[in-house]
Amino acid sequence: MKLRPSIAFDSFSGSAGNVTARKVGDNTYLSSRSKHSKKKTTYQAERRCRFSETTRGYSKITEEQRLGWISLAQSLGTYPTSTGQVSITGHNLFVAINSYRKICGKGQRDDAPDVLRPSHYIAYDDLWLTPEHVVFTGLRPSGNPDDVLLIEMYPASSPGATKSWNKTAIVAVRPTADWGDIDISKAFLDKFGFPLTIGQLVFIKICWIDSECGYLKWFTMLSLTVRESSQQHGEEYTPRAAVTEEVLIPNTYSESEGFDYEMSPGSKMASNDITAKRTQGYSAGCEFRHTGLPDVFDFERTDQWGRATEENGYYIQCVEVLIQNNNFDKKITLSCRGGIFQPHFETFGTYYVTR
Repeated sequence: MKLRPSIAFDSFSGSAGNVTARKVGDNTYLSSRSKHSKKKTTYQAERRCRFSETTRGYSKITEEQRLGWISLAQSLGTYPTSTGQVSITGHNLFVAINSYRKICGKGQRDDAPDVLRPSHYIAYDDLWLTPEHVVFTGLRPSGNPDDVLLIEMYPASSPGATKSWNKTAIVAVRPTADWGDIDISKAFLDKFGFPLTIGQLVFIKICWIDSECGYLKWFTMLSLTVRESSQQHGEEYTPRAAVTEEVLIPNTYSESEGFDYEMSPGSKMASNDITAKRTQGYSAGCEFRHTGLPDVFDFERTDQWGRATEENGYYIQCVEVLIQNNNFDKKITLSCRGGIFQPHFETFGTYYVTR
């Protein structure tokens, strides 16, 4: 805010409270001084709490354990940074590794690991960065079973922002991709509290990181503007043709312990992983009502291998999965069509879809 003072203050300059006066030619202008907010964001509070807890943990380990971390840090040697060649101390290495373990849902590690595993880049097919969706598709899996996806983002307030990589905040840590897809739309809203806007610049850092002894080193960096179509192929977003646990309506006869069913377009193939249990009744199978599925589903049937769970010796059975999604019926039926039926069973794999 700028104010033109009266002639009585023409010779006044300097600051008083939150007001600064400056002389420009024959005129004097008053402007309000910007004031830095001392209020910590939720993310800052979480990060500082996590850091302080891990730092205190170092003081509680034994001297022998400290020597292990110091030895491991010294074996790393020096590495280049913007300020020159630096090395890491045993204390800082302990804090770095255990901070990422905490982010990945792991407990504190007191002993230094035998080996450290740096984070690494990701590969993906497409990305939707829209006001409604933040979705990666075609994500290539990692070969390390201990790896998790670490995703950081920062929605810039100005399209001209160029140096905002240090402002990215952790949005999500995911153990794996869901059939190659990662949908962090809700996680983004939970973190920042507002949706993206068209034309907004977004900074993204994403990598695979070992949840046991990983540290941040190599990661994929993306600086993209928000738009309605996908970033790589310019396609409109369409929901994946999938049935998940969330759309099933609970009942007293059947219980789902995991339901993930995906149908490919074109010549239809179904990839699924289902575990269910019949809790009452005598039918050889389970039935679930659902709240509604994508329009691609109508009347889909797959005949696939199944088996009882471990407590019943993994008895083999043939399972028919029938999905109905029309005006007359909205239900999913799992029926035993061969073998010895056990009420607690699982079925998984990739199969042709028939009608």
